[in-house]
Amino acid sequence: MLVKEIVKEGPVNGVYMILESRWRVAKTGNPFAALRVGDKSGEIPLKVWDITEETFARLQKGRVIELEATAKIFNNALQLEADGRREFFRVFTEEEYDLARFLPVSPAPVEESWAVLDRVRTEVELLPYRELLDCFFAEESFRAQFAKAPAALRHHHAYVGGLLEHTAAVVTLCRAALDHYPHVNKDLLLTGALLHDIGKVRSYEIGGGFENTDEGKLLGHLVIGIRMVSEAINTLRRNRGDDFFPSSVELPLIHLLASHHGLKEWGSPVEPVFLEACLLHHADYMDSQIAKYQEAIRLCPEDAGSWTPVSQNLKHPVYLPNLAWQMPAAAQEETGDD
Repeated sequence: MLVKEIVKEGPVNGVYMILESRWRVAKTGNPFAALRVGDKSGEIPLKVWDITEETFARLQKGRVIELEATAKIFNNALQLEADGRREFFRVFTEEEYDLARFLPVSPAPVEESWAVLDRVRTEVELLPYRELLDCFFAEESFRAQFAKAPAALRHHHAYVGGLLEHTAAVVTLCRAALDHYPHVNKDLLLTGALLHDIGKVRSYEIGGGFENTDEGKLLGHLVIGIRMVSEAINTLRRNRGDDFFPSSVELPLIHLLASHHGLKEWGSPVEPVFLEACLLHHADYMDSQIAKYQEAIRLCPEDAGSWTPVSQNLKHPVYLPNLAWQMPAAAQEETGDD
């Protein structure tokens, strides 16, 4: 049974990867394990009651298990529950499973996403920005990393290729904004859109699921991205001279990278203070939010009716409007008479 097929209370049997595993103690004093398990179709919490330390040691993050559990509703959302006093799982060896079965992959074709990025790169006319983009996107090793990385560990585009898909969407939204707001600096906005999440190639790694690297935990992707871009700019200055990339060109771009989360409480060290930074923030936020709705719809069973199951990211179900409406026959006739 796939995770996306778990839509109501009842017995569950399937093969899942352990994405999180934490030891907890209930108010009664009894130990339990709070896990999160998943497959290519999604993820779901798992609570193991009355667990022993020996059993918990076998339920470590990154392991793949065959699981027998029960789906129950808790706080208006489904979770799995199991009794730690009985054998409810079997740990698979690495030879018994294909990792690709458990890691979700971007639904967007890779070639189409790269076509967006590469086309927009050619629209950037300011030479310092153009060569800065080439420092990254003209390098095959970087492209391979960029195409594989997720855009997040959980909240949006949390799958292989998520960073590429998300960046292509943000670039597309920013490109569309240029047609509506003619006073926007095209080169600055598009360069910022292409580079805004670049630090995620070093913030996340793929192993037993998606994880933060040490660098990602210590610095975060905004700081890492700013460092990567600053290092590339310094290399260009050494090769082309300081005047090739003046601070008047560098600082606005760095501000876009630093402020694209929008609010300080959302992780931005500074908030947007000029038009291009405002546009980039809203394009980034818009795509990240839409991705949550798209995921809920994509994982929704065909027989779910007008509502998806509760989305773990949105914390509520998504309504599916039925717009396959046809004009009644009598009304059609009246319209025809006119």
